[in-house]
Amino acid sequence: MSFPRKKLDMGLLILEERSCEVIEACAKKFDPEWDFNRFEAIQCNAADALPEDGNRYDASYIFHISGPALDTLDREIPFLFPLERGKHYMWELFTDLPKSGGSRSSRQFWNRLSRAMSKIELPITEDELVSEFEQASLALLNRSVDLGDRFYLPDLDYGGWNGGFVSKDFLIEGLRMLASKLAVASGDRKKTRAAAETDKTDTTAEGGKEDEGLSGQKDRTDL
Repeated sequence: MSFPRKKLDMGLLILEERSCEVIEACAKKFDPEWDFNRFEAIQCNAADALPEDGNRYDASYIFHISGPALDTLDREIPFLFPLERGKHYMWELFTDLPKSGGSRSSRQFWNRLSRAMSKIELPITEDELVSEFEQASLALLNRSVDLGDRFYLPDLDYGGWNGGFVSKDFLIEGLRMLASKLAVASGDRKKTRAAAETDKTDTTAEGGKEDEGLSGQKDRTDL
């Protein structure tokens, strides 16, 4: 069963590139000067909303104006909970934030990394995960300043202590965490598939044949 994107927490929704494209398009329709990066920074507590902003960067307002478009996206690409059958994507593994080396800008960078990988369909192998993670990280860090144990990204610096910094420990733990979640998800997928095959065998034994409406379909579990 799918779940409406407009009922998700904004902190989860902005992990998916498709949802962010919808949100930005809707916001700019009403306000051409609307800035997604600033909106995200406010949601991540990396920047403070200003009085002159009004409600233009308020999550409830953004959900209100983008709701119909998000409904359309739901019909095209449903969001599914873990273990539900259907297509699942890489951004679903980014829901937790690495604990090591966190900074004021860590979550926003993590969101960008998730969006860069969000259209990758699961399952993938660990080697593929490492390769995709490295490519996405390098692309995002292309204009950063390497300070040895961390990177400085000016476009993520909204002021405050350690604004704009992303530590290498944060990225290392992030990759390890994703690999661990991928392994668990893949294990659950195999268990669910085995259960489905068992149910199918039992049904065939009892009824003499499978339901023709289900025969030939490729069984896939949610991650």
